[in-house]
Amino acid sequence: MTKLGDAVAQDLERRGKTIDQSRIERILLDAGVSSTASRGVPARLRVRRVRVTGEKLYSERPTEETPAAEMKTAPINLDWQPGDGVNGVGSEANLRGKSSVLHFAMWALTGRSHLQTDVESWVEHVSAEFHVDEVPLFVEFDVRDGMPVGTVAQKTRSGRVVLGSFFGHAEFESLMGSVMLDRLRLDAISVFSKGTETEHAWPSYAAALTVHADKLDPIVGNENTLKTRILQMFVGTRWAAVDAQVTTALNAADYEREVLVQKRQAAASVTTSALRQAEASVREAEAALEMFDPTEPDVDAVFALASVASARAQEAHELSMRLMVARTALSGVQEQLRTEQMRRRAAEEDAVARRLFNGMAPKACPRCAAEVTAARYAAEVTAHECSMCKNELKLAAELDETATAAAADNEVEEPVDPLEALQAAVEEANADISRLEGELREADRSRLDAENAAQRGRSSLGAARARLEAEIDLARAESALGALREATRPEPSSPVDDEKHLVLETASKLTKKWVKEDQGPLLDAVSLAIARLARDFGSTNITAVTLKGNGNMDVEKGGAVTGYSGLTNGEKLRIKLAAAIALIEIGHSDGVGRHPGLLFVDSPAAEEIPEADLRTMLEAMATVAQKTDLQIIVATRHGRILSEVIGPQNLLVATGSNFVW
Repeated sequence: MTKLGDAVAQDLERRGKTIDQSRIERILLDAGVSSTASRGVPARLRVRRVRVTGEKLYSERPTEETPAAEMKTAPINLDWQPGDGVNGVGSEANLRGKSSVLHFAMWALTGRSHLQTDVESWVEHVSAEFHVDEVPLFVEFDVRDGMPVGTVAQKTRSGRVVLGSFFGHAEFESLMGSVMLDRLRLDAISVFSKGTETEHAWPSYAAALTVHADKLDPIVGNENTLKTRILQMFVGTRWAAVDAQVTTALNAADYEREVLVQKRQAAASVTTSALRQAEASVREAEAALEMFDPTEPDVDAVFALASVASARAQEAHELSMRLMVARTALSGVQEQLRTEQMRRRAAEEDAVARRLFNGMAPKACPRCAAEVTAARYAAEVTAHECSMCKNELKLAAELDETATAAAADNEVEEPVDPLEALQAAVEEANADISRLEGELREADRSRLDAENAAQRGRSSLGAARARLEAEIDLARAESALGALREATRPEPSSPVDDEKHLVLETASKLTKKWVKEDQGPLLDAVSLAIARLARDFGSTNITAVTLKGNGNMDVEKGGAVTGYSGLTNGEKLRIKLAAAIALIEIGHSDGVGRHPGLLFVDSPAAEEIPEADLRTMLEAMATVAQKTDLQIIVATRHGRILSEVIGPQNLLVATGSNFVW
């Protein structure tokens, strides 16, 4: 059981609401809530080198409009190695590239470019060296057609190890985010709003490392929506990250509930008249459908009739083909029968001829000379009687001998009379033909019936289609009525969702309490440091400040209390700088917090800061730097003041109208 899960269970039990502890742990785990919390320990981030090459296009009269033909070109060759403490980047004129130096460093540090379009187009190659807790990181990339292409590497005992490569802005930013968040021990900040969870990562933290004179709200960071989360992370509150996770999960659960409430409200807004109108539409559609004869075929039935007609026609065709084959077979058998009959007749004539004098044909009786007529001679074959003496010729035995000899030659054990077999085959073929003719007549009748039914169906196809449209209209009306009735039905809440919301709500209450208890003393210490630094920076009328956990602040000055928004821009700048440095101081002295100890300050004298006050601020920063492990990089056009306050080893200053790079 985790500390948070156990505390949630105890709190619910005190309120008489018992949920199984394993269920509580599962809800927290599914919601992405960490089970442990630890106090933040700062990691130190330093810029050790920035190198940029390319070719710039510039005007020798930056304050005047210069024709394109008069613009000059020059190589870019920036090689800068800032040191610890306060560093100065300056010039004696505007538009000489001092702010761009900060942007070059931030581009390499975050993967996100804030350079002006023209300046970015001049860059050909960038290499930078950063140290995180003294471990060197190297970022190198070329700019090809406006796209950064390069690698990120880390120094090890054996040399450089490439941590990743990138092609394009998105890959560059993603790679730097994964590298820096892990090494600086920072957590991505998730924010749930309007049904969408957005994750803010390394660029949001990096933006909080820069103080712009023209972007003074909020006090910590540059995004009002993230000021509380970033403050908690930089202060090092133990339960800040867990509280952020619980808040995101609870916001998501609240959104789900809100959607459910909106659905119920929408259901409640469905009026009785709308339901009546839907019911009337259903009745009208039913009446329209009843106008059609239910016995008439519908569209599907029409197509089914056509299919049946086609099937019957196919059956009749197949029977016709079978009948044709049967008739052809009958003709063949009949031809064989005729051939066998002719053979039999020839055999009988041959037998008669052999019996009667070896085939002689007498004209008259040798005894009485009576004439042998042609009729009597022909009767010898049919009646098997001698044409002269009228005695029986007894041909059966001879014919049987001939048949027996033929069977013996063919090795037939049981001889079959061919004539009888062929006659039987003819009878069988005639029977098959009679049967097929009957089946064909029946098939033709079925085919005609089916074709007539299909023709009637086709003639009523228009009515069938109209009926189908009426059925569709009825279905639509019934569906609309069903949807309205469903919308009016109250939807009960889910016990599981209620449990989830109750657990997250309780966890949020507990983590916020723990965060407040934990960060209270830290915020008190930071508030004291801010007031002291603000006075050191020249706001001597500020006697006390109270930095709140939500990122807001009460400021006591001149005996009155006002909010941060009620300050002048000059006072805001001093307070914002003081807040950033105070967070670094606390982390350095107490070993808590997650501010990496790096701060960029862009054009501080642009907001109601006289040169004398700028000098005071720089001297105060230098004094803090002697006591605190930090690195501050200040960019201003007051290069002379930078040179007077900051040592030459920490300076990058252009004189006259020269460029910084």
